[in-house]
Amino acid sequence: MTGARRASRLLPAAALLAASGLVAAACGQAGGDALGRGDRLLGRGEPGAAIAEYRLAERQQGSRPAILARLAHAYARQGDAETALQTYGRLLAADSSYRYQAAADLTAAAREAHERGNDNEMARLLEPLASSAMDLVPADLRLVLAGQDFEQGAYAEALPLLLSLPDSLSSEDPDARSRVLYETARSFEELGGCEEALGYFRAYLEGVSGKGSAEANSARWHFGNCLFTVAEGARQAGRDDAALTRLDSLVSVGVPRTLQDRAQFMRGQILLDHGRSAEALEAFQAVLRLDPTRTGPVARRAEERIREIRYGGD
Repeated sequence: MTGARRASRLLPAAALLAASGLVAAACGQAGGDALGRGDRLLGRGEPGAAIAEYRLAERQQGSRPAILARLAHAYARQGDAETALQTYGRLLAADSSYRYQAAADLTAAAREAHERGNDNEMARLLEPLASSAMDLVPADLRLVLAGQDFEQGAYAEALPLLLSLPDSLSSEDPDARSRVLYETARSFEELGGCEEALGYFRAYLEGVSGKGSAEANSARWHFGNCLFTVAEGARQAGRDDAALTRLDSLVSVGVPRTLQDRAQFMRGQILLDHGRSAEALEAFQAVLRLDPTRTGPVARRAEERIREIRYGGD
């Protein structure tokens, strides 16, 4: 009798489990049906109705990547760039393999924003692609993004974008080439990479059409500044030939003018150290010509070196 009562108590529990299994299966089937209906509606050009079905599937099955991918694409098709952006952010955080789909939809929306003159919205729409799929963004939009970062002083963000731009972009548009070279050089300089910046500054100055433009003058000044920085580093590292080459270029460039006396003095010291006294004397005399009053500290040191060369330090 006791066994019969125990069995009777177990029957409702077993029935409940069986019923819950049926409900779960029914929900899974309903979710699958919702996805299928959403796909068919989207295929017929009804993104709003498709979104309703995909959201139903998400409530029933959870935020699976396959569902989020459908939702994000449908929002993009509907023209709801903001919600598409948010949904793609969730999707890529869960599964970065959808970056190709995200790039296609978000770059299309970003281009529309750019064409409307809203580059801030364009940049925001491309944010989810920054870490894993920026190479999928068209080069012309990357150029706009790089320019924004550069103008805002975000050189660490601008530089990878600038370096990712293909040579073909520059060859097709000379103005774009000049801009890329200038901003790449300046970004390297600001990040402490003067050695890397020199080649870009030189290429910019060789190709720029407006030699006297404000940007060209700025490039020339920063080029000279980097030449001096690199020369100092080479001198400290004992690479005097490399230092002398940079200093000769700086003297040729002629700016920054505030560094010319120091550059000539360093040239003279290197030449003197290597037994080239006549050339060293010319460099030290150049220092005096740059400071006719001979009141500056560099000029006074140059006078000392001149006396050492002429009179053996007496």
